[in-house]
Amino acid sequence: MKCPKCGGWMEFQEFTNVASEGMAWSFEGWRCLFCGEVIDPLILLNRQASKSAQEKSPVSGAGGRRR
Repeated sequence: MKCPKCGGWMEFQEFTNVASEGMAWSFEGWRCLFCGEVIDPLILLNRQASKSAQEKSPVSGAGGRRR
């Protein structure tokens, strides 16, 4: 798999955190060997939702300033 950020190689791995306080967590995802970008199903879902929301909202700010 190629990294969407830098085009580098990604490897599948398990990410874990063993916390001294609170809950430990783990998830599986892809990590870029070059830039460190991490992608998992939840990240992809959130990015898609954000992209859909941006496409539905009107564009503001770019060149719309009046003096």
